Amino acid sequence: MKTFRKILLLTILLLSFTGLSAQDVKLPAGLSISNHLEYGYDVEKEQEILENWLNLDYRYGIFSTGIRYEVFQPNDPNTSVNRGKERYSDIAYKYLRVALGKKKQKLNITVGNFYALFGRGMILKSYEDRNVRIDNNLLGAKVDAVYGDLKLTALSGMPENILAERDNIIHAVDLEYRLLKQYRFGGTFALNRSTNTNASTTRMAALRVNPSFEYFDIYAEYGVKFNDDDRTRIFNDDKLFTGDAIYTNLNLYYGGFGASLEYKKYDNYRFSTSDNSVNYNNPPSLKRDHTFILLNRHTSELDPNNEEGVQAELNYKFSDNFELKANYMYTRYLGADSYYYFNRSTANVEKDKYQEVFAQAEYQVSDKLNLIGAYSFQEEYVTFTKSQTPIIEAKYYLDSKNTIKFGFEHQWVSDLDTDEKYYDDILVLELLHSPAFTFSIVTEVQTKEPEPDNVIRKVWSFAQIGYTFWNHTDVKLLFGTRQEGNICIGGVCRYEPEFRGVELKMQTRLF
Repeated sequence: MKTFRKILLLTILLLSFTGLSAQDVKLPAGLSISNHLEYGYDVEKEQEILENWLNLDYRYGIFSTGIRYEVFQPNDPNTSVNRGKERYSDIAYKYLRVALGKKKQKLNITVGNFYALFGRGMILKSYEDRNVRIDNNLLGAKVDAVYGDLKLTALSGMPENILAERDNIIHAVDLEYRLLKQYRFGGTFALNRSTNTNASTTRMAALRVNPSFEYFDIYAEYGVKFNDDDRTRIFNDDKLFTGDAIYTNLNLYYGGFGASLEYKKYDNYRFSTSDNSVNYNNPPSLKRDHTFILLNRHTSELDPNNEEGVQAELNYKFSDNFELKANYMYTRYLGADSYYYFNRSTANVEKDKYQEVFAQAEYQVSDKLNLIGAYSFQEEYVTFTKSQTPIIEAKYYLDSKNTIKFGFEHQWVSDLDTDEKYYDDILVLELLHSPAFTFSIVTEVQTKEPEPDNVIRKVWSFAQIGYTFWNHTDVKLLFGTRQEGNICIGGVCRYEPEFRGVELKMQTRLF
């Protein structure tokens, strides 16, 4: 607990300093500072984790530069984050950028660390998301050029693998052209090389179209994968490509009606470093990222090597007071004729992977009361579970600044292997005082009966206080117990173990 007291003291001092900075000290023009602190102490395990990201950015005329200093002590338990280190402290991100020209004719040159996204991420999606602890930034150089309706991006960069080494390099170019303000065409080519002379080069290519009209728009992208060693060793030179992928999306909208239909087929299309520890691509997962706690527990991670599926969503706003949405998603493993299963024998061929039916209705009863009702049916064959989850949420506006929020989630889960059934109930009570203060209590009860007449019940409960200081520092303090579970965003999941203790999160932004 000594360390926890030190962290609390450090937090108070930092808050005092940031408050003083905002009120009495004006930062030099072009300078911005942001800090993201997360601290947790588990009283049962006597374990603490401190994670901190400090960003310093400066802009002067056409030049901009910045660094990010990271501290993990001890490091995150996720191996993709900790890079094999118990403790970590270093400047993990630094860049220098030059921006030339104007809106229709401009040239940006970045040297150092950078992120990049081509299309919908079919070939390259280099990004950071701290909620799931993903950061696949590249170290190298990137050029972005715009000339009229033509946009070109070219880059060479190295990602950091699980051993904290940058021994792979990706070269990529993306070209996009806009015709008549409603047609977009694009193409991407990329290749990955390793410093290991025994590793072969993987090449990726894709074409995309994106026409947009008054009541609907379409996005379609098709990509192929080449690897000479795999083509000879696995495919016996019988196939031109070693993998391919297709993604399409149709959106319709008219008045209060909206609809979306998506299709994916990813066949041996993972694009990664030679040791497979870092993915360059993250194509659309066709999975709904739920805000409800229990619905986010039973999820499967995206596999760009072996998925085919659809997602359809309908939205209709009957009036200013009533809105209804329905969503269906289904994903299965590929068939035996796929690239992925060529010369493989596995039980997953042509089997379902997951599916979900979800519906939500929102009704504004009055100026004071808003109601949301939702229902989800999920089948996940990775964990062999089937679940049904009804949800109700109510917001009551006491006045222009104060709101009471009530939420209840009930989930019935059945194990498809053992026929065991268990129940989860979550109750959320929250008080919001606009614009700075929130207070919430979350209680979860899980009831299992592994054997007849042997009922096992567990309870988790925590309280969380949130406050915004001086319009630039957001603080959240949680204390209590929290059930284990997944956090999933965009098909990337992060497992969080059961927690009993105190957790502090603080974000500060100064400009």
